[in-house]
Amino acid sequence: MKHISFAPRFVNAAGDDLITSKIHTIRKNYEYWKRFEGKEVALFTWEGKPYQPGSKHKIFCVKRIVSVQKVLYSGSLFYRKRWDNLPTLKIVENDGFKDWRDFQKWFADYKPGRMAILHFTDFRY
Repeated sequence: MKHISFAPRFVNAAGDDLITSKIHTIRKNYEYWKRFEGKEVALFTWEGKPYQPGSKHKIFCVKRIVSVQKVLYSGSLFYRKRWDNLPTLKIVENDGFKDWRDFQKWFADYKPGRMAILHFTDFRY
């Protein structure tokens, strides 16, 4: 089963699911993620520093990727991110971020290209 990492801030208070506002996650490399459509994935956080010796995955739930939606990320333009003409503020909300600035900071180092929205519900843009 594929494991997908999440920052602790996206895990609910009970520690057994994503926060309710996070109905999808955005990842690089659409072509890679498309093959997981319809499959279950284990969601985890790191115990300790990510990718360091001795740091382990702490799985907090298993979800099915209902669908994988391709989105073209065009990079920044005057500090505004463009997401394939999709409703950016709705993406921000549905990806669990508190506001536009928080979302922008998270994706600041991403390069333009085809990205994947991994949907955990039937919702689509």
